[in-house]
Amino acid sequence: MSWISWICFGICLGIIFLAIRRHADPFSPARIFGFVWSFSIALTELKFSAFQHSWTLESWILLLTAIIAFLIGTFIAYVLNLQKELIPLNTMRNLLSEEKINESRLFWLICLSVAVYSFSYIVSLSVKGWLPIFVVGSKISRVDFNISGLTLFLFSASFIIFFTIIYILMVKGNKAKKNILVVLSLITVGSYVLLLQRYQIIMAGVICFVLLYYASHYIRPKTVIILFTVVTAFFYWIMSLRLGNLLMIYMYRVSKMNFSKDYAFLTEPYMYVVMNLENFARSVNLLEYHTYGYFTFDFITAISGLKYWIIDYFNLSRMPYLTSSYNTYTAFWWFYSDFGVIGLASIPFILGFSSGLIYYRMRSKPSIKNVTAYGLMIFVMFITYFNFPISFLWFEYNLLVIYLFLRWTIIPQKVDPRVSIASL
Repeated sequence: MSWISWICFGICLGIIFLAIRRHADPFSPARIFGFVWSFSIALTELKFSAFQHSWTLESWILLLTAIIAFLIGTFIAYVLNLQKELIPLNTMRNLLSEEKINESRLFWLICLSVAVYSFSYIVSLSVKGWLPIFVVGSKISRVDFNISGLTLFLFSASFIIFFTIIYILMVKGNKAKKNILVVLSLITVGSYVLLLQRYQIIMAGVICFVLLYYASHYIRPKTVIILFTVVTAFFYWIMSLRLGNLLMIYMYRVSKMNFSKDYAFLTEPYMYVVMNLENFARSVNLLEYHTYGYFTFDFITAISGLKYWIIDYFNLSRMPYLTSSYNTYTAFWWFYSDFGVIGLASIPFILGFSSGLIYYRMRSKPSIKNVTAYGLMIFVMFITYFNFPISFLWFEYNLLVIYLFLRWTIIPQKVDPRVSIASL
């Protein structure tokens, strides 16, 4: 193990140690982002695959530019809010438990969302005639289960899960309606799993976890361990469905791993972390032109119908300079591909600054809306090692619906939360 791995694993342990202190918030933006990237770099420097290579100084400088820019952004947000009084976590939970919601409206909005999701699902299945789970191992890819303009509604699964949790958490009584929503959500999740999609479920899981952590007393070390075990088992099951035992060994061979095949099941999770960084480190040295926002703002070209026309007209490649079948690059690649060093420094800075502002707004003016906004930012921070979710139309769709549903169902507080602290 290289000295870089030792340092990065040490940073991870340091972040954990600082996060478990009394009154510390383990989910502050710098801790989340710092842990994700320290852990990713530490794994990458283990060099367990022959596809991995020694990085050039330029690659290291560009990667660290983006990471440092993000952290500088969070630090500036911290300085700007230095004099602002942050509400203790326990007080936050008590305040948020008093927030009111239009339960009837939220119930019917969730039911309507399930109906739209079901319609899209049934029509897509009728047109395609197959589901991704039943074509595993064939030449058909799960991304082929797509009907332009209709498949977008399948991504409603994320906010259906989230608002079901909000209803259960915030509505007192109404057990019958809660049971109905639980059944509808389970049907939604069960059917969505058959599509072998993971990122929308991860997003739902992250924002639900953040909501439960800041707005309730349900999150304890024991529940976190149980939840982590269940989530890990779930995604391992999805992975096994996609690969199977024979294909796991095949992936192990194809990925040219240099650890024992007894641990072949670790190949895909390991490679899906490290090859993002490896592809970034290799490609930044080879890039010959910039695309000026095409990838960073993918959702704009997607919704305008110009996405594939632009690719064909300018002969662009979404996956250049690959040396393996692993075809993702980290979020930073899109910033560099579009705008060069300027994009690599400015966009992570804006993300870090925005994350910090949203976090301190949530801590000083707690509300379900602010907690939800920060939950979405945590998801973005968490997934930056893999991709840039804000660029995707499905993320913008979920963001819009979540915003509208919260606006339509949350009853504004008449009293400033900071004033009510004294009464608690």
